[in-house]
Amino acid sequence: MRSSDLFSVPGRRGLENLLRVSAVAGVTLALAYCASIVFVGRPPGGYDTLWDGWLYHVATTIPAVLAAVKAIADRRSRPAWWLVSAGIALNTVANLIYTYHDQNIVPIPFPAWSDLAYLSSYLCFAVALVMITQRQTGEVSKAVRLDGLVIGLSAGAIAVALWFESILGQTGSTFAVITGLAYPLFDVVFIVIVVSGLAPARFRPTWSAGAFMIGTVAFAIGDTVYLNQVAAGVYVPSTILECTWVVGLLLFGLAAWAPAGLRATHAPEFSSGAATLPAAAATAALAVVASGLSGGVPLLASWLAIAAIAGALLRVILTVRELRRANIAFGQARTDELTGILNRRGFYEELDQRLAREDSEMSVLVIDLDGFKEINDSLGHQAGDYLLQVLGERFSVTVPTGSLVARLGGDEFGLALHGGRDVAERTVAALHAALDRTVTLEDIPVRVGASIGVAQAPLHGTTRSELLRAADVAMYAAKTGQLGTSWYSIEQDPNSRDRLALIEELRIAIEQRSFEMHYQPTIDVRSGSVVGMEALIRWNHPTRGVLQPDDFIPLAERVGLIPAITRSVLELSIAHLGAVRRSGQELRLSVNISAKDLVDDSLPGYIRSVLDANGVPANLLTLEITETALSSDEVRAERTLNALRAEGIRISIDDFGVGYSSMSQLLKLPLDELKIDRSFIANLEGDLRAQAILSATVELGRTLGLDIVAEGIETVASLDEITRRGVDTAQGFYFSKALPSSTFGQFVADHSESQLISPEDSTSSPTPSPNQADASFAATTVSRQ
Repeated sequence: MRSSDLFSVPGRRGLENLLRVSAVAGVTLALAYCASIVFVGRPPGGYDTLWDGWLYHVATTIPAVLAAVKAIADRRSRPAWWLVSAGIALNTVANLIYTYHDQNIVPIPFPAWSDLAYLSSYLCFAVALVMITQRQTGEVSKAVRLDGLVIGLSAGAIAVALWFESILGQTGSTFAVITGLAYPLFDVVFIVIVVSGLAPARFRPTWSAGAFMIGTVAFAIGDTVYLNQVAAGVYVPSTILECTWVVGLLLFGLAAWAPAGLRATHAPEFSSGAATLPAAAATAALAVVASGLSGGVPLLASWLAIAAIAGALLRVILTVRELRRANIAFGQARTDELTGILNRRGFYEELDQRLAREDSEMSVLVIDLDGFKEINDSLGHQAGDYLLQVLGERFSVTVPTGSLVARLGGDEFGLALHGGRDVAERTVAALHAALDRTVTLEDIPVRVGASIGVAQAPLHGTTRSELLRAADVAMYAAKTGQLGTSWYSIEQDPNSRDRLALIEELRIAIEQRSFEMHYQPTIDVRSGSVVGMEALIRWNHPTRGVLQPDDFIPLAERVGLIPAITRSVLELSIAHLGAVRRSGQELRLSVNISAKDLVDDSLPGYIRSVLDANGVPANLLTLEITETALSSDEVRAERTLNALRAEGIRISIDDFGVGYSSMSQLLKLPLDELKIDRSFIANLEGDLRAQAILSATVELGRTLGLDIVAEGIETVASLDEITRRGVDTAQGFYFSKALPSSTFGQFVADHSESQLISPEDSTSSPTPSPNQADASFAATTVSRQ
């Protein structure tokens, strides 16, 4: 947590200022005191009232303010930081007692009243550290707590072995020995608390924990050296030794404001270094016990060492128990509870390991049961669970030895086999045979089928995610096509790398308006003159050549790029219409729009701005929509159409007669034109029903005052039929294929006063089928909504 986060509440600015002043003052005074030790001389007694009195006391007290401000600002850890603040304050009280009372007694008593305050401050620090590390890292295991106990007892045994007799000789009091040893032992406890608190989280120390650790190390150095000097009878106050406690307290205060939530990267899940310290401590305890056998150390040191060794043995027992439980939990975490085979997690881990260490061919299969939901719904989940158990067992004995079999979830299974396609084919055949055997559920013999998708490494991928994705794509292809088994191929993958690259290229094409527009003429069937044109999009891809709408429009639909493509088409085609008008040719323009365009409230205003920019009257633009496009959101679509009509833009129903709501749409929508679908035109010759539908449609359009357009005219007979029944205009390959803008103007000029062109002329160059390349852009999009 950053300090700025804690002062976002109004009224906390005073606390923030206090924090800054206290931090600067604390660091400054601590440095000033340490500098005074080096550069300022001391009297023979070693104590200077100004430097070792007031400056020292103030420097060691200011960190209490830092901890107190933290306690006020952070409710979650308030008790812990109040304890830190209280510990620092008690340290100051102890300093004052020692300065103004204890050191004035000759000889200076030990232990003295100041020691009571000092040790109380250490106790506050210990409790606070437990609370802080517990909050930051969560529950600490019993085994890790035992590490701290082993280290502490071993350190105590060593301390007693080194200093007990010396201090006892100096003071003549066992109580003085215990008091003196309490200081470094408390320091060991501090370090153990911090380290053991961080160990379960497997993180390196945070800045806050690091400050605590360095502070406790400073205390440990100071207390250990002090104890050594007391034991040797050479302790002198006001030396560099005093700086260790000043620095330690300052770091305790600064730890309150060091980042506690920003940890470094993860350490390995298990590190042999984590067991080094307790192992070394147990070894040292053994050495103390060995020395005690020869009478070389006090009895208390031996007992402390024995206790440390007992703790180490208990630690080993707990570790073995935890490992056993971890192994059981690890197995359970990787096993499907229902079938007893691997679950998704276990399958992923095993497959990752095999792919990492083996370069041989491997097949990955995804199996999805067909009709499993019906079994669950008809016979209940208990029957469904039993079926899954039976199939899991059958799959396990069917696949080759050493294969992975897993239940990935629900009624989906995953398999991994070594070997090439021939091994996979034999296994797939065996799996279908296993599935074909009946299973008796509730006294009913049941057979269940499955759709199996197969991907192979390294052909279809080298990682688990690539192979499973490919197998999943193949499985859905098998299910959709009712194939039973499907092998992955890039052609059936709507999200292959190739198509992902195509998406990005499509975005660039939209931004740069790099599409190419072709225009199919609309012909007045009586005069043969060109009266309009329908805009059809092409994409001249830099490496793939000219792409038809079917090659990229479905992809654009899936990624939400259709509205942007529509705007590109409108801009390019309206600009072309403007150029045609400036050349003296007055034509209408038809542009297809999709369902997504009809729910765009900004579309009418946008089209008006494009028309005005190119000097094109609104009534020359016809927007073609399909009946299915209107069904996605009828209310918004109708609102958009009314707004477009209010701008003067004409509206046409494309592919009329294919949908199921034609009559109702005619009654409520503002329409100007009906465009009869090519499927009716193609069947006109000799099909009385198609002729009757055409006649009825034309009559209906005439009654409603709508223009009638027929598309897909390819023969003279079709042209005769629509002319006889009163169709106004038509388009199709009989007249012309869709032409690029560079040649469309010449076509219009050549046919403005001429007769209709012959079929031979229109097919003088190879052209694609009218049901493929020149299908309109919007018809392609809405057919896949």
